[in-house]
Amino acid sequence: MRQMPDTDYLWGMSTSISTIKKRIRVSDDARYLTAGQVRERFGVSDMWIYRHIKQHGFPKPVRFGGSMSARHWLRSDIEEWEHERVSRNA
Repeated sequence: MRQMPDTDYLWGMSTSISTIKKRIRVSDDARYLTAGQVRERFGVSDMWIYRHIKQHGFPKPVRFGGSMSARHWLRSDIEEWEHERVSRNA
């Protein structure tokens, strides 16, 4: 008669694999702002954002998962840009 392997270690492996498979949502991470949050924060359009990236040193977005993925900005980059603008205009 064939003896069955101990399944306790298999259960632990399947649990960790299912945990790994869960998608990490960057939009839930307070360190990042979505494009919508950036537009709302400044009351601007996408065109304004990209114009300011090219001409005024606005932070570039980061993309997780390639060029077709959603744009996110590091909150710290946005806040630093804001502080630079305020101190320059003061």
